[in-house]
Parts: sequence; C-alpha cells; structure tokens
Amino acid sequence: MATIKIAERFLDERRAAARIICAPNQIPAPGQYLLAYDPASDSPLAAPVFCAARLADGFLAAAPLPSAWTPGSTLSVRGRLGRGFHLPTNARRVLLAAHVGVSPSLLLALLEPAFAQGASVALTCDSPPEDLPAQLEIQPSSAFADLCGWADYLALAVTRESLPGLVESSGVGNPLRAVREAQIFVAVPMPCGGVAECGVCSVVSSRGFKLACEDGPVFNLTELI
Repeated sequence: MATIKIAERFLDERRAAARIICAPNQIPAPGQYLLAYDPASDSPLAAPVFCAARLADGFLAAAPLPSAWTPGSTLSVRGRLGRGFHLPTNARRVLLAAHVGVSPSLLLALLEPAFAQGASVALTCDSPPEDLPAQLEIQPSSAFADLCGWADYLALAVTRESLPGLVESSGVGNPLRAVREAQIFVAVPMPCGGVAECGVCSVVSSRGFKLACEDGPVFNLTELI
C-alpha cells in the first residue's frame, strides 16, 4: 500500500489542516480523496483526505483530519478515489460556497485551475481563511443568493443533513436555479472507500440512494434536486 507523510499540522484549519508530503501522482484532484489510516495508531479507522492546494512536494490537506494524526506520522493510503469537481473550461465566473458546518478548505483546490483559465472567483462562507489570493472575492454566506445570479459555475459544499433543505427549496425561485452549472460536495463519513459498500455514506438522490464514496462525494445539482 502507498504511503504519505504528515509534515505539519495547523492550529487554524480554515485554510488547511495539514501539510502532506507525497509524490505528485498521489495528490487528489479537487473533490477527490485519498483514504488514509495510521497503522501505528490504536484507532486505525480510515478517513478521507482532500486537497486544499497543491505544493511542490505534496499538498495542503483540507479539514477535518483526525486529531491523532500528528507531524511525522506516516499514513497508509488508497486512492485517488471518488468523483471530484469538473470545472468547465469556459467558466469565467466561479462561485465557491461553503454552508454552515463545512470547511471552506474543501473547495480551495479549485482556485488554481479557475485562475489559470482566467476566471473571476468568489467565495462565500462565514469564517473565511486567511492568506488567500488577493484576486479572490470573499463574501459572507448571506451574499450567496445574489452571487448565484452572477456565477456561471457553482461549487457548493454542504453537510448531508442539510440536503433535505436544498430539496425542499428547489422551486423556481431557488437561487441555485440561476446558475448555468452547479456541483455539490456532500460532506459525510466515508470509512470504507467503496470496498465494503457499508452504506455509511449513503446520500438520497433524485434516483434513489447513492454512495458518496463512489458516486460522489461531488454530485451534479440535478442528481440531488
């Protein structure tokens, strides 16, 4: 099994939870994940590791991560797994939105490819990270509805518990309907990474239950509402 190493943990996890050293081909694409566990730990339960930003020798890992994973820990990993974000090449107005209970760091890996294709990018959240690119527009969550009318691509991160509210408010007046293309990251535990089909990560979609570990954790808007 492949391994990665935790080089650093951060007290403020809004930008990232840790700095990971790994080979370039191990870095998960935005929205995809590595399933990792610490074989030296008394609690070897696996957890997903997402990328918040690429680095020369690895990547910044998005929050949350298990607190028992400390600097110097070598983690056994499987992946890259799951379905990630698909940023349209013609997107020029990109909105990243983290709902309450979800770390905005789960969306930040989209910054580099969005800026590379000349897009303007806005982020809505109630606790924004520091040290973000100056060209990124940061707005409170209350600005989300207005910015949906501006964006031509939306990457939204929500908890599984908040999905019923999205479905109930999915009528004509819902601001999500104003976006040309939208994808939703569903934050949910994924302990088996698709090996056991344990159902812990199941998500109710418009066509029945889906497993976030395999069918997501990123879904197209139309799959959920």
